[in-house]
Amino acid sequence: MEFAISAVAASVLALGALGFAADAGAAPSGVGSAADTVKSLEADGYTVAINGAVNRSLSECSVTAVHPGSTVYVDIACPST
Repeated sequence: MEFAISAVAASVLALGALGFAADAGAAPSGVGSAADTVKSLEADGYTVAINGAVNRSLSECSVTAVHPGSTVYVDIACPST
């Protein structure tokens, strides 16, 4: 879980440094499941695309990175079956 938080924080900081501060607000804190992250982003009005193999319910998967933009790309990792 610490890795997911670090990955999200690094993405947000990198985008902010490049002048994408408005888009950086799209990145959630990294707390919770991939399902929680997707729900939060969609509730904020973002279009979300999932990167990664979804071989389980998103509630069982974790977020490894978030890429803000007009479509927010959420990288996920799910436990193997």
